[in-house]
Amino acid sequence: MAGSRNKLFTEAVLQAVAACFSRHTDEGDSVVVGFSGGLDSTVLLHAASGLAGSAALELSAFHVHHGLSDNADAWTDSCARVCQALDVPFAALRVAVPDQTGEGVESSARRVRHKALADHPADWILLAHHADDQAETVLHNLLRGAGVRGAAAMPELHGRVLRPLLGLSRNALEGYARVHQLRWIEDESNRDTRYTRNFLRREILPAISSRFPGAGEQLAAAASRFSEANSLLDELAVLDLRGGAPEFPLPLDLFRELSDARARNLLRAMITWHRVQPPDERRLNEFVRQLRTAGTDRRPRIDLAGYSLWCETGMLLFTKPDY
Repeated sequence: MAGSRNKLFTEAVLQAVAACFSRHTDEGDSVVVGFSGGLDSTVLLHAASGLAGSAALELSAFHVHHGLSDNADAWTDSCARVCQALDVPFAALRVAVPDQTGEGVESSARRVRHKALADHPADWILLAHHADDQAETVLHNLLRGAGVRGAAAMPELHGRVLRPLLGLSRNALEGYARVHQLRWIEDESNRDTRYTRNFLRREILPAISSRFPGAGEQLAAAASRFSEANSLLDELAVLDLRGGAPEFPLPLDLFRELSDARARNLLRAMITWHRVQPPDERRLNEFVRQLRTAGTDRRPRIDLAGYSLWCETGMLLFTKPDY
C-alpha cells in the first residue's frame, strides 16, 4: 500500500511539472528554479531536472542569500552541492534586507527575494508554492482585509513566473522526497510563530483542518474561483481607463465619473499592476471617497510601507522607494 501511494506522489509531481512546461514553455527556453534548499524547492528542482531534457529546456537554479540566519552561508553551500549532484548550473546572490521599511522582516525579505528573481534573465522563473501555501495565502489575505484580488492568491502563471506545484499538497511533496531519498534544509525561522505566515501555517490551519478535513484543498480551490472573478475585474478596469495606459498619474476625473464600486476596482487594479499590495478595504474605500469628493484645495494622500498615493493639480500620483 505504501509503495503504491509513494508511486502516486511521484507521478503527481512529475505530471504537474511536465504539464506546466507543456502549457507555457517552448523548446530552447531558459528556466530557473528559485532554490531555497527547503523541501518544496528541492522537490521542484529534482523533478524539473528530470524533465528539462525531454522538454528541450535550459534549466538552472538560483539561490537568494538573505544573510538573516547564522546558517545562511551553510545553506548556500548545501544548495550548490545539490545542484552539482543533479548537474544543474547554480548561482547565488547575496542581498541586504532593509529593516526600517515599516513592513516587517518577513515581508521585506520576501520583497527583496522577489526582486532578485525578477531581475534574473531566464525566460521563466519556477517557484515551488503548493496547495498548502495557497490556502495559507488566501487565509492571510482575507484576514488582513483583502478583497477578491487578495483571495485569488497565487496564479500558476504570472508574467514570467510559473508555479507548477500549486495543485499538490505538501504531503505529496514529502512523499516524492521520500521516494527519491532527497535531503533538504530546515530553516529554523519557519518555527517562529511570531511571523504571521508561520502562525497561520503551524497553528491556525491545523486547527481549522481538524474540524473541517480538506480545508486546505477547499481554500486552494476557492482561490482558483476568485482568480477567475479577478480576471473579469481586471477587464473592467481596462475598460474604465477609456483607452489610457495603465500608468500613473491618472486624471481624478476618471474616478469621479465612475460609480463607487468601479472607482475602487480601478484603483485596486492600478496598484496591483504596479506590483504592490493594495491597502485594506477600509483604508482604500476612504481614500477613493476622498478622490471622488475632495475640492481643488484638498490633497488626499495615503502613505504605506512600500508606496505613496496622493493628489496634485487634478491628477493621482504614485511613487515607491527604490530600496
